[in-house]
Amino acid sequence: MSLSNKISSVIGNQFLASAIHKSVSLALRTPFVHLVSGKTVWDIFKYSLDAAIRDIEKHPQGKLFRRLIEYGPHDPDAPEILVSDGKTTLSDLECGTCIEFIFSHMVNRFKGELAELLALEHCITLIRHLQHEQLLPSNVHLYWGDMIQERRRVMIWQKGNNLWGNFTKGADGLLVNQILKFKSKSNSRNSIYGIFEVKSMRQSKKKVLAQINSHVMRLNGGVKLGKKEYPQNDIYIDDSNLLRIMIMPSTWKLSREWRSVKNAKGREIVVSEIEKSPIQKQPEKLHANIWKITLAWSQEAIEQAAYEMTFWYMSQVGKHIYSSKSLPKGWEYMTPEQAGYNAIKMMLYYIPLRYITERQERLATRLYNVYSFGYPLGVDSKEMLWPEDFPDKDEKVTPDKKTFP
Repeated sequence: MSLSNKISSVIGNQFLASAIHKSVSLALRTPFVHLVSGKTVWDIFKYSLDAAIRDIEKHPQGKLFRRLIEYGPHDPDAPEILVSDGKTTLSDLECGTCIEFIFSHMVNRFKGELAELLALEHCITLIRHLQHEQLLPSNVHLYWGDMIQERRRVMIWQKGNNLWGNFTKGADGLLVNQILKFKSKSNSRNSIYGIFEVKSMRQSKKKVLAQINSHVMRLNGGVKLGKKEYPQNDIYIDDSNLLRIMIMPSTWKLSREWRSVKNAKGREIVVSEIEKSPIQKQPEKLHANIWKITLAWSQEAIEQAAYEMTFWYMSQVGKHIYSSKSLPKGWEYMTPEQAGYNAIKMMLYYIPLRYITERQERLATRLYNVYSFGYPLGVDSKEMLWPEDFPDKDEKVTPDKKTFP
């Protein structure tokens, strides 16, 4: 299996997988780019995937997700359940919390990783352009992603003085050039030439610039690049000439067209896919030192892939659970991975029938629709979808007969 196909098996989009492969390949070949450890595209992609998974599993609500797949909610006809034993079946409050966690944390976490991988190619292109125009030195370095850590600002204890805490995730990208002080190689400092902020969804320029300025402030507490730490006295920032680069997705929409395809099990609803990779726009200069990069891939395309990654992760959790636990009755023909897919789909079907908030019910319905019918068809519907909502022209559908997809 090729690396692009391997990535596609996780994100569910061959063209997007190829774009990620191309972007990361360029970064690995570019001497001035510093990524996390890894020598191949798959190493970098897997690190990104594992980082998101680690973040999910370390999250206080991560255990709820495993319990959801293994034990699920209470029976739809049971009365409202406000407490649980913390180990098995989820209470109604826990069900609602878990849905919020999947939607607001898991999906968004994967979206962010995808956007950062796609942005690499276009950031490198912009850097080379600026070097050609002699707006950047030839020996500047790009540090990316988890290579960058900044300190938290704990409090302001005097005017102009900050109290700094531990290191945590920093800017998405930093342009750094090491310069010498007093002509001594052992006494150098890092000049910050630019800060990159990558977004997986459209946001206002004002909001993104505010986040970049927050990084400028935090860099005053020092920075860690890879394993090497630089205290604040070893950091130099000329704020008036600092490049501020924002990266955001395109706005084009995925097709909502579908067709009915007959197969051995009856029929399958197939959504029209992207036929070729979208065209990349040129970086846009918004102001003297402010640039905007628009990714070729849209917010919807990235979100669709993030849902696929979330669903893939769910199947892996199910695979782990059902490798050491008997499959439920009627599921004996399934592999542990298939059981994981079916389990989360079934739980998402039952959760809206429990005592959860209106918002949580809406989110659970959206998740169920996306996982059952695909992102383009599922994301817009506020009601739970059924196969008969997509009738085949040669098929007679009984409106009152609902079949579980």
